[in-house]
Amino acid sequence: MNRLVVLCVAVLALAGCQSNPLSQVTAPRVMGRVVAADTGQPLADVKVISGERPEDFNGTEPPKGGERMMARAAVRTDPEGRFVLDTERVLTPFRGSGWFSVQLCFERAGYERFLTNYSYLNLGTNSLNGESVLDAGKILMQPAPK
Repeated sequence: MNRLVVLCVAVLALAGCQSNPLSQVTAPRVMGRVVAADTGQPLADVKVISGERPEDFNGTEPPKGGERMMARAAVRTDPEGRFVLDTERVLTPFRGSGWFSVQLCFERAGYERFLTNYSYLNLGTNSLNGESVLDAGKILMQPAPK
């Protein structure tokens, strides 16, 4: 009788459990368009970087190898000024809080470097097939002073 009770409890416990995937989103898919602030024309070949770059540290403590390996690869805008940074996931056995903010850096010769932050608190996110998508909208880059 005890075995039957234990078996029933185990079956009910397993039936009520919902498994979570072992990967977690740490940065959403980010898309947007980069244009020149003075002309409104799309800017091609703008380097878009997500997160802090190892060379941005003040030299107080050099970046470690793991920090360099975790850095997301930069992307370039297409001829229409559009860019897409893919979703970033990590493998973890424990559920975390996910992503809170995304830092973006835009660089192109002849234009000022532009840094900005996006947070899920002040920007709406959409879900595309269960994937978090952040629309950065139109990014205006200022020409560099001559």
